[in-house]
Amino acid sequence: MPFDEYMALHLSHPRLGYYVHGTKKRIGKNGDFFTSVSVGSLFGEFLAMQCTEIWKQLGKRDSLWIIEAGAGGGELACDIVDWLKKNESELSKKLSYLFLEPFSYNQIQQQQEINQRIGTTDRFFWITEWEELPKLSDFTILIANEFLDCLPVKRIRFQKGKWMESHVGINHENKLCFIDQPVKENSPLAWMIDNLGIPKIEGYTTEIPLAAMEWIKKASAKTSSSLFFIIDYGLTKEEYFAPWRANGTLRCYKNHKIFLDPLLFPADCDITTHLNFSLISKTAEDSGFQSIGWLDQHHFFMGLLEKLYATDPFFLVKNPKRESWIRKFFMLSHPHFMGENFKFLLLVKNLPQSLCLSGLKFCRFKRP
Repeated sequence: MPFDEYMALHLSHPRLGYYVHGTKKRIGKNGDFFTSVSVGSLFGEFLAMQCTEIWKQLGKRDSLWIIEAGAGGGELACDIVDWLKKNESELSKKLSYLFLEPFSYNQIQQQQEINQRIGTTDRFFWITEWEELPKLSDFTILIANEFLDCLPVKRIRFQKGKWMESHVGINHENKLCFIDQPVKENSPLAWMIDNLGIPKIEGYTTEIPLAAMEWIKKASAKTSSSLFFIIDYGLTKEEYFAPWRANGTLRCYKNHKIFLDPLLFPADCDITTHLNFSLISKTAEDSGFQSIGWLDQHHFFMGLLEKLYATDPFFLVKNPKRESWIRKFFMLSHPHFMGENFKFLLLVKNLPQSLCLSGLKFCRFKRP
């Protein structure tokens, strides 16, 4: 089968898939990897601040939808809603939160997290795919935090003067193995390869995120007016297809160790790739979005930190948990930790040109 089908089965098989059985065993100290959300509530609080700022600039509309894809255990949603409840009660009363979550076990975990931290509420809703949602006419905020990098990718390799697509099969020892087959002529994959300028170097291997591109198109089709946060590991097209990046960006995570063979632990490790942010941005703009900011997490957080300081220079002095707050901010924003690795791509659709987001104060580029 093509590698993207194997990756989909590995991660999303309805009974055995890696993502099907919730997040508790995957994220954190005893799991396979850390995320910004696993550091604590600060990441969600900063996103809530940015959501509040744009809502106010839009004239405090009567309703606000937040749609989060791949919400894991629901911690980010609770962090956002809890901060709004404590700090922006007017917006909190108008907020509805929608999870785009295909896995029933994850939905259960999210409901349990909400019941434990927020209590009984009717502000949360669930859908499993975009097709279940009618087109939204209200202003909407979309959040894809470490989500698009986990969607299945096509894997290609340049061999003997032509591009080959990686398939997964079984060898004579009854073990999984890669089998390369010629890319089908006139296929979407062939068209992408012809237009991306990928180096034709013998053995050069890379990934094409057709599923992520299709997901972006569906997101645009379902929203009329929106702000879209895409937050992930990622590179520009020039970095992604650099001649020296001959083995692509595909990585596997298990017990906080990184390895390159996605066939080693079927359904028992995370498989991910860096986002090609240039390609994602181009797809989004072709679908009706407009790119307004491309920056790393460090600069996004520093912009919001400056706003906090300008609003109240003594906000940290008043914070009884200031030492913990500083440690978490340092972990999330310092370039040597998460600050440089994670990137923010901000997109808008049918919103005023006059918007001014604090998180973009130190942004130098509108698009990758």
